[in-house]
Amino acid sequence: MNIFVATMRLHLFFFAILTLLIVEIHAVDSDTTVFPSCAITCDHQLFTGCSLNNNTSCFCASGSRPTALLNCAEMNCTTKEFFTTKRLYEQECDITPLKGPPVVDASTLIPLILASFFFIMRVVAKGSGLGGGWGLDDYTIVVSYVMGVAIYVLNIYMIRSGFGQNIWDVPFPTITRFYQYFQALAVMYKIQISLAKISVCLFLLRIFKSRTFRYLAYTLIGVNAAIGITWALVDAFRCLPTHLTWTGWKNEETGQCIDFISSILVNCLVNIIVDFILIVMPVYEVVKLQLPLRKKFSVALMFIVGSVLTIIAIIRVIVFWTNRWGANQTLGLYPLIHWTVIESQISVMCACLPAFRAIVGRWFPRFLGGTSYQTNPATADYYNNKSTPGSKINKSVTYSVNYESRSGRNSDVELLDIDPNQGK
Repeated sequence: MNIFVATMRLHLFFFAILTLLIVEIHAVDSDTTVFPSCAITCDHQLFTGCSLNNNTSCFCASGSRPTALLNCAEMNCTTKEFFTTKRLYEQECDITPLKGPPVVDASTLIPLILASFFFIMRVVAKGSGLGGGWGLDDYTIVVSYVMGVAIYVLNIYMIRSGFGQNIWDVPFPTITRFYQYFQALAVMYKIQISLAKISVCLFLLRIFKSRTFRYLAYTLIGVNAAIGITWALVDAFRCLPTHLTWTGWKNEETGQCIDFISSILVNCLVNIIVDFILIVMPVYEVVKLQLPLRKKFSVALMFIVGSVLTIIAIIRVIVFWTNRWGANQTLGLYPLIHWTVIESQISVMCACLPAFRAIVGRWFPRFLGGTSYQTNPATADYYNNKSTPGSKINKSVTYSVNYESRSGRNSDVELLDIDPNQGK
């Protein structure tokens, strides 16, 4: 019994010592109001007389001394200690902390409003029986729109967590939370942008019946799906163990992470190539049609507007490459994510433009040059090249876009073959 009691007391003693050590370590870790010992050591080793420790005004007036101190602290201190040294140095030298961006920014809010407007117009068009009725392209864009709104909200939470500020001015727990938000946004963006492009491809399949075009469209659907899934998984598991994605900034644990800069660059370039193909395909098909020039231009312009998304993607690459980040990632990542939020909203807007054109064609047909709403199944024969070989009879035809649903069970949106001699 005595042995049992003694053993219990010994365990309690060691438990108390361990608890005190943990509390002390936590206290040292959370004490960010004084210079770390490693920074003080660097100060003593590098300077005498004119140092941050005994002559602040002389030290701050120098151009080389602060740089030398911070370089020494970066080499000899932990990441947290270096951030603390950087922040306290700026406080001692009266350097104003970098102010973060506003939570609500017009450059991201306006694209969200535009995306919401065109998305609502698409829903109205489908409810009015325009645009061929509901299909897979509509369900896909609904998911993409919801994810786009979620990306905008996550961006707000990131700004509240120090996004756009210097990382050493952000509390340590908030830095971890920032990286968690960034992780969620990065994964969501890859899926959202791919869904928006898949929605466009599905819509084009409802219009153009050319066999070659359909093969290309199905190929693009597969490519976009592969891009979204692959890079979402890459972002989700870019570090092993996974939690290093949001705790790795501390450099306190060992693990492996891929080169995130290279991953982002490859993803951006692949998306730009896919965007370019997605624009050229429908424009080429429209140019081949025997439409009046005004109608041909209005239909082609609807697809050319999609080049805005490609332009934004190019800007995003340039901004990303110019602002490749180092240790100060809360500031270095801001330009990339800022344009990511804009691109996610513009992708939804571009995917909803055809349905908006359908509403304009129904309510204000003069703006589209009197677009016809007749139905003629001859388009399928034209696009599948089923004309009789060797026939010497030429038929003059024109084509227009039919946005009305032919029936509740058939929701194809057709390009119509209209005989100009019909009704004469």
